Amino acid sequence: MAWRSTVWTAMRVLPIVPDLRDSGRSEGVRPVPGDARGPAWWLALLVCKPLLLLGRRADWRRTERLPGSGGAVLAANHVSQADPLFLGEMILAQGRTPRFMAKASLFHSRAVGWWFRSAGHVEVDRSDGRAGIRAAVEAVERGALLVVYPEGSITKRPDGRLMTLRSGAVRIALETSAPLIPVAQWGVQAIVPAYEGRVVLGRRRPVTLLVGDPVPLEDLRELPRATAVTVGVQRLQDTLAAMVDQLADEHAR
Repeated sequence: MAWRSTVWTAMRVLPIVPDLRDSGRSEGVRPVPGDARGPAWWLALLVCKPLLLLGRRADWRRTERLPGSGGAVLAANHVSQADPLFLGEMILAQGRTPRFMAKASLFHSRAVGWWFRSAGHVEVDRSDGRAGIRAAVEAVERGALLVVYPEGSITKRPDGRLMTLRSGAVRIALETSAPLIPVAQWGVQAIVPAYEGRVVLGRRRPVTLLVGDPVPLEDLRELPRATAVTVGVQRLQDTLAAMVDQLADEHAR
């Protein structure tokens, strides 16, 4: 059906490659101010908002934990190709503009490259992880609210829960001294099942997003960097896993 094709096209607008340990060379990040939107974001809202309203019942929790201004790193679990749409909607509603880590091929695509460049997302290429980190650090230092999916891909666990995290989000937060904020989400996979290439509509399904307190990193900044990263990743792992388990258990009842 035509509407299914339209929905799926919109859902594919924001595929993310969030692994900064293995991500790579950036062609340079456009110097977009932290919360600037411009025509790219308004176009996305015009296209995607009606589709989101058709498919979900939003349950946004503790959104006051999102900083009202300044750079921050949001580390979210990844359950569906459509996650960025639902997370982006929540962030935009709080008056902030998310910047996502996105693979380099999207910036060079004729179809969506203009949108990714104009929206100020951070381009990474898997051939050189250091440049990917530099681009992300520069974005956060300009005041960006940077979204990273630290699992490195949509979860491959059969139960949809959190996989082992990679280090990128923690490394960026340590280098910039920006807050590292965990965000758990659940329910998107009921609308756009992971790895299935389809959209399930017909009734509005609950989608829950829970914003956590910043993961404490201040006590790690004087430690050797490798040690600080290891400890920080474990703290993020423990915190985000508990949040995801909470939401998964709620939805199962």
